[in-house]
Amino acid sequence: QRKASGANLGQVAFMQEVPSGTNLRPAGEDLRVGDIVLHSGTILRSAEIGVLASVGRDRASVLRRPIVAVLSTGDELLLPGQTPNSGKIYDANSFGVASAVQRYGGIPKLLGIARDNFQDTSHKLEEGLSADLLITSAGVSKGDYDFVKDVLMQRGEIAFWSVRMRPARPLAFGTLRGPDGRQVPHIGLPGNPVSALVAFEQFCRPAILKMLGRTNLAKPSIQAVLRDAIHNFDSRRVYARAVVTKENGTFYASLTGPQGSNILTSMSKANGLAICPEDVGEMPVGATAEVQMLDWPEDIAF
Repeated sequence: QRKASGANLGQVAFMQEVPSGTNLRPAGEDLRVGDIVLHSGTILRSAEIGVLASVGRDRASVLRRPIVAVLSTGDELLLPGQTPNSGKIYDANSFGVASAVQRYGGIPKLLGIARDNFQDTSHKLEEGLSADLLITSAGVSKGDYDFVKDVLMQRGEIAFWSVRMRPARPLAFGTLRGPDGRQVPHIGLPGNPVSALVAFEQFCRPAILKMLGRTNLAKPSIQAVLRDAIHNFDSRRVYARAVVTKENGTFYASLTGPQGSNILTSMSKANGLAICPEDVGEMPVGATAEVQMLDWPEDIAF
């Protein structure tokens, strides 16, 4: 706005000069001919969609969100809402994993619970063959009732079924062959709920992001001072659930309590996973540890 005064109705006297070009937006100030509007692999947020509209594009080529089939296994499992019985537990894995699938851009397809027999397990796995990725929990170890592994060995391939980490040692990766010959990738998570979620973060999450065309797959990590010791009894890489805080410019990590792989609240309280390398027997209080931040996006830059 410019200062002006009017002595008579219909007359305006400008009290200072208006430079030429004032309040004009020069052509090419935002984008010029030949500029790349959006790079391949860009996530379309509200700003990116607005940019596309600003250059007249009413559509763009995108990658389809992957459909991820999720299956829990075990005779001991009940669905939430069912009447509790002695010797039974509720299926936490299906819903925790499905929520994580959705969070990272996939479309979860819940297959329910497969009972501990070959026929039911095989039937349930067949229902997941239309998906882009199949995730199961339990059934891939060396027990008498681990039928997921048996089905995979008969109808697909298993690349490995054990990893050197805690929690989540019994973890499988392979493919399941569909009736049309298509090979559906399969990740078999452990049955313990904490193990399942920790393994999901390390294996399933980056797989889903890769299917979405993302290039930054690693969760951001920080260096934090430990306020609790981390013990490593069996030469595996330990992912300890921790709460990270920042005080006077320094990050600190406190464990969420007992670290049993059945204690799901140890995961719900955590915002990070403090890592003890496989070749380190103990990280004492005051040691500096790498902490993988669970709630920070993969694209964050330091």
